[in-house]
Amino acid sequence: RERYLVCPRMWHYTVALTQELVRRVNLAFPEMGLSDKFIGNKLNMSVGNGASFDAHLDVGVAEKPYNRKLSLLVYLNDSWRPPLGGEITLLGEGETEAEAANANPERLKLPVTVTPISGRLVAFWSDRILHKVQASEVLDGIDDYRVSYVIWLLGQETPSSAKMEDKPESAPSWAL
Repeated sequence: RERYLVCPRMWHYTVALTQELVRRVNLAFPEMGLSDKFIGNKLNMSVGNGASFDAHLDVGVAEKPYNRKLSLLVYLNDSWRPPLGGEITLLGEGETEAEAANANPERLKLPVTVTPISGRLVAFWSDRILHKVQASEVLDGIDDYRVSYVIWLLGQETPSSAKMEDKPESAPSWAL
């Protein structure tokens, strides 16, 4: 309940937005089987110093629920410029850069690098699209922080191999 009280408007906005997105994505891609009850979200602030993310999928490790299906990344930093870095590169389908390069990336028009400009939305399949984030720098203080808000739409399935700590992220019922 404490996490909700920190920013109730953001929570309500996220819940309302994701419920509508789930409805629309399930209409367009019924095979994805997105859950209308569970979501994940995270506010990221990169303070520079070369911070980056190596190539990865948004699933498969302890901090990432097993059933993330669609990643929605919104950039919130107003003062981005090229020397700050922090661009995301969508590499292609696969678990390694070699697999992504050989998985017919022309069909998906990948790889593509996206600059972190405020208001920009980047959406990709969490469990299919390998991506990485370039090194980020801060040159003039807090205004240069790379800030993003990520929402993950989750699948409904519960694989038999899922561990107890791999429970899906969700909003509490009293916040819906």
